[in-house]
Amino acid sequence: MKYFAFILGCLAICALAFAQDGENILQTEAEEDYFQAVNQQQQQAAQAQAQNPTQSAIYVFFDNQPCPTCPQAIEMIEEVYNQNFLNYYALYTINYGEDTSAGFAQTYGLSNPLEVVMVDVANGEVQGYQKIEGLQDMITAPQAFNQYFISQINGYLGGE
Repeated sequence: MKYFAFILGCLAICALAFAQDGENILQTEAEEDYFQAVNQQQQQAAQAQAQNPTQSAIYVFFDNQPCPTCPQAIEMIEEVYNQNFLNYYALYTINYGEDTSAGFAQTYGLSNPLEVVMVDVANGEVQGYQKIEGLQDMITAPQAFNQYFISQINGYLGGE
């Protein structure tokens, strides 16, 4: 009888664990849907900016298979942007692996898992663009990362 109660208890624990795992799957799918919707909104806004530029912009492009350090690099980019450039330039984070209509990959020659492109706009016209290379390789040195990112933006777009 003890053996039967033990087996029944194990089955109950397994069923509970399975039910909780099922909730996590649904939550993960909901999160994925949310991020896809946000990415689609970002792509639409970026495409509108590209077609009718109103201000200089910083584009953070990633592909469907980002590098292991890309998410942290993107987070660091957004943090530096929010602290230093929020009121001066637009920032768009775009999955260029899902870009089927805007043509960002062709326009900016995107091929790496993470590409940061600064687009200079003056008087409603694009003056040019420049890439910032290697940010994903600098995440272990946050201060150097921040200084490099800020200096690249100030050097090309003119700073604050």
